[in-house]
Amino acid sequence: MNSLRNYLAFAISLTIGILLSACNDEPETPKGQPKEPGSRTVLVYIVADNNLGSSNNDYRDISEILLGAQNGAVPADARLVLYHAPYAKNPVMVEIGKNFVDTIKTYSSDILSIQSERMLEVLDDLVKLRPSSQYGLILWSHATGWLQDGMEDSADTPSTLSFGYQMARTMNISTLANTLASGPKLNFLYFDCCYMGSVETLYQLRDIAPVMAGSPTELRAEGMPYHITLPYFFTPGTADIEGAARETFNFYNELSGMERTCTMFVANTAGLERLARATAEIYAATPEAYPQDYAPQRFSNVPVSSCYYFDFAHYVQALCFDSDGNELFPNASDAYNEFSSALDGTIIYSAATPKLWDSVSLTHCCGLSTYILMYPGAEQKKNYYTLQWYTDVASLLNL
Repeated sequence: MNSLRNYLAFAISLTIGILLSACNDEPETPKGQPKEPGSRTVLVYIVADNNLGSSNNDYRDISEILLGAQNGAVPADARLVLYHAPYAKNPVMVEIGKNFVDTIKTYSSDILSIQSERMLEVLDDLVKLRPSSQYGLILWSHATGWLQDGMEDSADTPSTLSFGYQMARTMNISTLANTLASGPKLNFLYFDCCYMGSVETLYQLRDIAPVMAGSPTELRAEGMPYHITLPYFFTPGTADIEGAARETFNFYNELSGMERTCTMFVANTAGLERLARATAEIYAATPEAYPQDYAPQRFSNVPVSSCYYFDFAHYVQALCFDSDGNELFPNASDAYNEFSSALDGTIIYSAATPKLWDSVSLTHCCGLSTYILMYPGAEQKKNYYTLQWYTDVASLLNL
């Protein structure tokens, strides 16, 4: 462990020197020529022009990536590309291999990295300069999942997060879905950020990639242990996203106290349409949206009235049965069995530590969270009514 820490300390200083020199270059200057098409290109999109970057969490993860690459995680015919928007510096795109870090392009800072214009520019550069038969995307930053109070789709002065955080701005999940739909077809989408494991988020992004992974809760600022997980993104044939998620969970589950906090999921997005139909049937049949004596499983260390994330399966079960197991509407057992089957067909992998931050007991954790409409008008919170999940499913609840 000490040798790893020493290596990472050295790698952090080396990485900062390499990448900051790149970030200080003149903007919009191509640094490399297109390469021959590879078998797989993985883009790590790092938005760190925030407190994550000011505390060097981005460079720590990049150092882990360097370690993984140095250990041979990236095959010769594959490409590992980072778009790195560091704290108070120009963004840069680099390629990392076993024995090199090549600057591909630097960008101006006048367009934010959480604007669709910049993300589309990066994706276009990726396809032109590092073409491949497969593409995977890892999103790295702050995030709060479905909350629709970011840029381009609603108010221009957001107060909290959706994906990314830069200059007090964020990107709505609906904007992210529309942006990624215009990019290359992704083989996977991995969220190295908090709260992206909500059914609302996945449903909004269901056409973007066949496999998605992340966490329904808050994650530690250190994020994914890339020196361990990097090889899983480059396994032959298709990327082993379940392996990367499992290694991330195991890494944090072996810790103790407050450091032992992690939830992970891997989803097969082809199952989301069936899951939506099964949930809609229950929502339309249940007599009330918030059953009496129901104590929801929180996924945040805040009071229920202030929480936006609850265990999805636990909530749906409470809509079907009372505390004694009696059906709350006709044929509730059949409806719940179909829901459970649909959920099993969607969630490939799910794991949770016993507690969140050694504070909130995770008695129930199916891998996905959901927002609960507790009272009439609750759909206005964070513009929940603008989500496709609300239109197709949650709007059927009896409020």
